[in-house]
Parts: sequence; C-alpha cells; structure tokens
Amino acid sequence: MSNKIEEKKDTEYVRMAKESAPVAFNGQTDLHLKDFFFKVLSGSAQGILIGVLPSAVMKYIIKYSGLGTTAFGADLSAILTLFTSLIPFLIGMAIALQFKMKILDVGVVAIATMVASGSIKWAVAPAGWENPVTGVNSVVPMNAYIASGSGDVINAMIVASIAVIVVWLVAHYLKGFGSVAIILSPILVGGGVGLLGKTIAPYVGDVTAWIGELVEMFTNFAPIPMAMLIAMAFSIIIITPVSTVGIALAISLSGIGSGAAAMGVVATTIVLLINSWKVNKPGVTVAIALGAMKGMMPSVFAKPVTMLPFLLSAAISGIPVALFNIQGTPTTAGFGFIGLVSPIQSIVKDPTVPSSVMNHFISPLVGVFAWLVVPIVAGFVVQFIFSKLLKLYTPMDFQQDL
Repeated sequence: MSNKIEEKKDTEYVRMAKESAPVAFNGQTDLHLKDFFFKVLSGSAQGILIGVLPSAVMKYIIKYSGLGTTAFGADLSAILTLFTSLIPFLIGMAIALQFKMKILDVGVVAIATMVASGSIKWAVAPAGWENPVTGVNSVVPMNAYIASGSGDVINAMIVASIAVIVVWLVAHYLKGFGSVAIILSPILVGGGVGLLGKTIAPYVGDVTAWIGELVEMFTNFAPIPMAMLIAMAFSIIIITPVSTVGIALAISLSGIGSGAAAMGVVATTIVLLINSWKVNKPGVTVAIALGAMKGMMPSVFAKPVTMLPFLLSAAISGIPVALFNIQGTPTTAGFGFIGLVSPIQSIVKDPTVPSSVMNHFISPLVGVFAWLVVPIVAGFVVQFIFSKLLKLYTPMDFQQDL
C-alpha cells in the first residue's frame, strides 16, 4: 500500500516538474503576431538599456572626478563606451532569450544581429598598414574592424526578428540541423541572416534618417508645438515597456527634439515623485528619482486617467525647451534626470558631439530654471488641477512596491 502511495507521489512530482519547467523554443512553438512583436520590443529595450546606461551614467562622473586622467579611468571609459557598440549584440541576445531559445540559437541570433547593424564596420587595409594596437605592419592586406557607435537600432530589431523566424523554420522543417547544428547554425543562419541584414541596412538606414529629418523639420517649422508634442509622447513612453532611449536612437532624435523628449521624461518623474512620497515607502520614491519610472506601470495602467497629469506637465515643461533652444543627442533623449545625463549634455559642450547633432548649449542658470523649476511648478499645478480640483485620482492610486 505504501509503495503505491509513494509511486503516486513520484508520478505527481514528475507531472508538476514538467508543467513548471520552461518550454524551450522549437519548431512547434506558436509565433503569434502580438506576442512576437511584444517580445521583440521587450528584448530590444533590455539590450539597449544594458548597452547605453553604463556609459551614459558614468561619462560625467569619470570626466569630472579626475578619473579620466588616469589609466584606470581611461580603460574604464573605453570599456563602458564599447558597451554602446555591443548594443545590437545585446538586442539580439535579449530577444532570443525572450523566446526561451537554447544557448546555440541565442548566440546565432545575437551574432547575426550585430554583424548586420553597423556598430562594427570593417574595410580591407592594404599591405604595410600599421596596426595601432600592436605597432606591427601587416605583411598582406587584411580586414580592419572598427567599433562605430550603436549602429542602426531599427535594423537590429528587424534582423533579430528575421533570425528568430529562420531559427524556427530550421527547427520546424530541418529538425534544427540535428547533430551538425553546432556547425551549420552559426554559418547558415548566423552568417546568412547577418549578410541579409547587412544588405538591407542602407535602405533601413535611409528610412531611419528620413524619420529623424522629418521630426527635425517639423521642430524647426513649429518649435514650440513640436517640443510640447514630443515631450508629451515621451512622458507616456517612459511608463510603458517601450524604451525611450531605444525610440530616440531608432529615429536619431537630436537637437531640440532630443531635449523635448528628455524633458517629457523629467515631467513624468516629477509627477510620480509628488504622489509617491505621500503613499509609498521612501525606497520606492528614491528608486523613481533614480530612474525606475517603468516600475510604476501597474499603478498607472490600473487607472489610465493618471496619465493626464504626465501629459499636461510635459506640455508645459516642453515650452522652455523651444524658447531656450535646449538640445540633446539621440543617446541622451530618453534619460531625463537619470544620472543627470540630459541636463548636463544640454549645458556642457562635448567636443565629441558634432554640430549636426547639437549646435547650441544653455547656461547653468537657464538649465536650473528649465530642467528643475519649470517641471516642479508644472507638476504641482497639474496635481492641483487633476487631483484636488477635478478629483480624477488621489496619491493612493500611485501606491506601489518596486
């Protein structure tokens, strides 16, 4: 009798283990369009943040702490900057992990995404070319690889999506190449999709550039309305799964457009802080101040009317962006107060940023007024209008554990 009970328990344990075990990506995995799009978007956001945050946050700390003049600081800065060039690889890796792929397929998708996205460029160096690292002259022509920024984020997302579909097709119709997968997958899937991605990259780049130029054109024609609209858009994006930094990089948002986007992030941060400090633990409020706005998604989505103060505060805060010509780069557009990246970039002239990206810098006094005074005043004004006067929400609606 006891043996039967034990066997029944063992069977139940096995069943529960199978049900709780993660389902690996294979040829039988259903690829629903909505789920596919969400996973690509989520993976891209994760990869972008991993690549962008370290360099952006530490940039001015290294510069103004004196670390930049030491060998340690120079090496740390170079390593963190290299993170940026690895963004396409990180996007591919994160997207593959979203689909619960096995290690081989994760590597294949990540490599295909990286080689296709332009963050690493290469050219044939003639014989006799001196290697700047080793100081040795090459005897024969050789490929020279150069890290070149973050590449085209939109192309990275497209290529990663194609790679996921190809991996699924191979698994579904060719059993994943069977025992020779370790050889064929990197060559045929990684190399093949990577080559396809590199082929379409110029055309995708043209579309990306066109979107950026269109935003810039409208910003030049109507700076105040456009600054307000961009700020409002990013004030909402920051509390969604979508990456503000990713969107800015994808459309090459720079100049006033970048400044407005960052100001929209600031506006939402201030409104969240005003409500959070009344109802949440101090740690939650501190986390929001440090950049954890997306952690408030459950509260905000539970009562969408709480987005109204974000929008109005962002619209008000966007006005001085146009009036004072507050600018930024595609990298700083989605940061806001995180690491003070956006405010510092708008004030301190960076010789590495070309004039085509930023051609105007504001004074520290204007910076304090625009980045701090206006958003705080706007935050309390909208709080009074929507919470006290119209009673559309209360601070309790923002109660949240992070």
